[in-house]
Amino acid sequence: MAFVLPIASLAMLAVAPALAEDPRSLNRWKTGVNLSGAELNPGRDRINFDYVVPTIAEIRHFRRQGLRVFRIPVLMERLFVISADGGQAMPSDDWRALVALIDDAATADAEIIVDFHQFGRTREGLIGRDAAATRSFVLAWASAAMALRDKPNVIFGLMNEPHEQTAAEWLGAANAAIAAIRKAGAKQLVLAPGSYWSGAHSWTVTDNAAVMKKLEDPADNFAYEVHQYLDGDSSGGSPNVTPGAGATRLAAFTEWARREKARGFLGEFGFSSSPQALAEARALVGYMARNRDVWLGWTYWAAGPWWGDYMFSIEPKDGRDKPQLNILLRYATAPN
Repeated sequence: MAFVLPIASLAMLAVAPALAEDPRSLNRWKTGVNLSGAELNPGRDRINFDYVVPTIAEIRHFRRQGLRVFRIPVLMERLFVISADGGQAMPSDDWRALVALIDDAATADAEIIVDFHQFGRTREGLIGRDAAATRSFVLAWASAAMALRDKPNVIFGLMNEPHEQTAAEWLGAANAAIAAIRKAGAKQLVLAPGSYWSGAHSWTVTDNAAVMKKLEDPADNFAYEVHQYLDGDSSGGSPNVTPGAGATRLAAFTEWARREKARGFLGEFGFSSSPQALAEARALVGYMARNRDVWLGWTYWAAGPWWGDYMFSIEPKDGRDKPQLNILLRYATAPN
């Protein structure tokens, strides 16, 4: 069924009535992996040629190892066809495949983060700055929430790494999307990034710290999603690690969140299999486990069948798991 949202109602979403919090969402230690594939090659739309949808077999493999949460990067343009006036979203075959995966994951006691993985943009333009792009973004989340509101194993990941818009521009769009999700009747956990790639290391040296504390959720069931890599510029573009990065790069965000009585989730981090990288990674995930008053958990970047020899991949090769998985599994269960 298509979700129809009158354009004039977008401005009213911020006053949606409060909803009861889902108590499982904020208390369960959430650890897992990104299953990449469905977000690849934006603008090219041949399934199994330009991109690939994750499978329940992949989820079951990592579930058997002890990981429970799977961040599924997707493109909203592949999930919904937005009408010309921006008031209606028609679900696609990819959307139906995603819903089927969510239902299959529930049988394995696995949670799915639906991650709109498009860096703060739609085909119309920049979310938060361009009206058409913002309208499509909010409508897509309203449509997704309406369809998924009765599926408790779903988490809503608003957007992957917005970075071209200011924090204030992004905040307006994020608040409108959260209001639309709650107005649709969905109570599940929402993960909201900041702007500027949502880096944990840079959170307090940008205006994310001042602006994003104004995030509004009528259900009060959200966490801030940040990302963090361990190389020199925190981009994840190198297998090299900076000594001490694992123990320190989350600290400023953690203290900010503690002061604001907020929660955090590390949606992306990755590391190579070198001894130095494994040591820094152990410090990183150990830090989160010791600071559970702030941290809900994490999802590693990444697994997926098309990664080949990517330095951070934990996709099994020749039936064997990668060394990085041992570090993750050490902290996958709820710490004391």
